Order: sequence, then structure tokens, then C-alpha cells
Amino acid sequence: MAITITKENYPALANGTGISGKRVVLYLNYGSSATAEAPVWSLIGGLKSHTLSISAEVNTQQTKESGYWAKGALISKSAELSAEVVMERDDAGQEAIEAFMMDDDITAAKNALMFAIVDLDTKEYVQLWAIPTSWEISADGEDMVMKSLSATVVGTPEKKTAFSAS
Repeated sequence: MAITITKENYPALANGTGISGKRVVLYLNYGSSATAEAPVWSLIGGLKSHTLSISAEVNTQQTKESGYWAKGALISKSAELSAEVVMERDDAGQEAIEAFMMDDDITAAKNALMFAIVDLDTKEYVQLWAIPTSWEISADGEDMVMKSLSATVVGTPEKKTAFSAS
């Protein structure tokens, strides 16, 4: 049985809509006038995949008074970011992350970098301060490169709305 391939059999998509659904990108607060209060967002690239893992450490104690059920208290929280980023080769955001990791003076002066993980469809984003722990090439092309980023989040990630890069 022969199958006829025709354009009518493909789903109709709105202009700019991808089949995969959401379009998520990574920005870095970087530029000559960038501050924590007035970020200057520099696009790093699109996220092929990313995970923001938030965890808590609990100290528990079991006593006869609690019926040997554990009683607990939260003693610390932590978050880790891991992402595969597709970007143009040698852009400013990429160079800024590499300089942060390799230049001890920049690392000591800045302590952490401010990132935004942005959903381009809804303009919702997570803003966080993080210290990159790994930045490695995972795919290399002529004009495009894919890098893997791992970072330890410091402080509290903040969910926000109405992202604007300008």
C-alpha cells in the first residue's frame, strides 16, 4: 500500500509556534550598566533541556513521646541548575560565563551570576543567582554550539511574570 505525502496531512500551526510546545531560553544579567536592581538581560541561548532541582535537608529525631514517629526540622535548602544550551558561537553571554569561571579576579568580585530562565510563550520566568560549576561543549557546529551548564543556586529562586529583555 502506497502512502501519499501531502502538505494537507501536516498539522496547521500558528506562525511562530513549535511542535514541541514551550520555547524556553536562558538569559544572563550582563552589560556595562547591569545591576541587580536594574538587570541588563543578555540572551545566552535556547534550552534544549534544563532541570532546576530544589531540595531541603531535614534533621529528624524519634522519641518515645512522639510514638517513635520522626519529628523534624528544616535545617537547609539548596538548588542546582543543569541545562543544555544551544547558542550562537562566541556571543557575549557565553564569553561572560567563561570569563567568570576562568578569571579569579572576576569570580572573587562577583561571587555569583544572575540568570533568568524564560518561557517565551508566557513571559513567565525564574530569576536566580547561581555559581557555575561546569560549562562544557556538548555539540559543536560552524555557527552554533551546544554547551552544558551546571550551577549551584545561591539564595532563593524567584518566579516572576512579564519578562522584558529591554
